[in-house]
Amino acid sequence: MFITDNDYEVQVRQEIVQLLDGSNDHSAVRLAERMAIDQIKSYLSGRYDTQTIFACEGDERDLFLVMIAIDIALYHLWSKRAPRKIPEFRAQRYQDALDWLKAVGEGTLQTDLPQLPTDEYTGDVLITSNYKPNQNKY
Repeated sequence: MFITDNDYEVQVRQEIVQLLDGSNDHSAVRLAERMAIDQIKSYLSGRYDTQTIFACEGDERDLFLVMIAIDIALYHLWSKRAPRKIPEFRAQRYQDALDWLKAVGEGTLQTDLPQLPTDEYTGDVLITSNYKPNQNKY
């Protein structure tokens, strides 16, 4: 698993996680983690090898990405439990995570995540138009 229970200790008290989850087997937390990872993949999959990134375990993981995944997962848990009472700092951390993911996904911010091989790279810009091209040959 990419995220472990110990990873939450840095960002949130265990009592809060238990309050947000409400189950003994942490099923809501695991679901929120999978949702967060899928959300991250949707931003990064055009440039980065997300299969390799999320296959890492332990010390091999990118800890900043672990932090972002936890921020997103906690935001989703808060949204389920009390959507109108999400703590301001939690909403801000979620927005910061999305801003970082957008910038990295667009290539405006560099990171050391493993990139896709150039033959699989889909991050190039394709310019299209709704207008028919002009023919100026007479």
